[in-house]
Amino acid sequence: MASKLKILIVDPIHIKLKNYMERNFTITVKHPITQQELINCIKKYDILVLRSGAQINNQFLEQAKHLRAIIRAGTGIDNIDLQALSKTDILFYNTPSTNSRAVAELSFSLMHCLFRHIKRASTEIESNIWNKKLLMGFELKNKNLGLIGFGSIGQEIARIAKGYDMQVSCTVSHYTAERAADMKKKDITLFDDLNVLMAFNDILVVCCPYTESTKNLLNKNNLCHLQPTSILINVARGGVVSEQDLYQSLANRDIYGAASDVFEYERQFSPLFTLDNFIGTPHIGAMTNESQEKIADLIIRFLEEKLLKEVY
Repeated sequence: MASKLKILIVDPIHIKLKNYMERNFTITVKHPITQQELINCIKKYDILVLRSGAQINNQFLEQAKHLRAIIRAGTGIDNIDLQALSKTDILFYNTPSTNSRAVAELSFSLMHCLFRHIKRASTEIESNIWNKKLLMGFELKNKNLGLIGFGSIGQEIARIAKGYDMQVSCTVSHYTAERAADMKKKDITLFDDLNVLMAFNDILVVCCPYTESTKNLLNKNNLCHLQPTSILINVARGGVVSEQDLYQSLANRDIYGAASDVFEYERQFSPLFTLDNFIGTPHIGAMTNESQEKIADLIIRFLEEKLLKEVY
């Protein structure tokens, strides 16, 4: 029997996947790991399993002399230079749409937390402060919900929103009258103007991919169109929203509140964390047992079909 392939895991994975890998491969877990540490050690491994932390670029690929596969245990690929990767013989695999429900549900959790002052209420009750009158909030029922992006996550959010009797609208990268008409049949309004979408809605959810065209898509030039009673939820990528401009909008009370599961620079302090009308979570959108198990099943199938057959 040939020697087992060596796998380097640099982000959390589901226990089902880890157990499978331990039975069939020689695995090493290095989490957390810096980019330089990854570059220094990657030459020893056949397979890399990562999420959104590490950067796959030319500098990394130059050292990945024995790498046969890169597995992105999730959806986003903004940390992976696909063009550079395509010039190598390294296989690439990711698991799109596996986290849609998990991220959509987190979006609604954050909406509730902002509108019902959950952060403040939890902190105050720990000090036996019962300021019920100061915690007056809002219901989600009948609110206008705007989505920036209408991929699998946006579509899942729209489905859930119908249960709240929300009026859903969105913008997409390529507007056409035909697509607008098709979405109207689903009771979803498609706007061709981002500023109009922002001014119209009580809740704005950012759920579009991070690309060069969406970098700092939301900034001071359009955040000003949100209403003082509006909230903003970012479950896309940190770089889609200018954190500096969002901070100013929140600090000035130009908008009611904001929440983000993603940040331009993760594992670093952000001034947003100091605001009482901001809620941050550490990129946990996909971190449900159900989502991670789906990811595990797909990766196991990939490993069996593409790599294990070659070894045994």
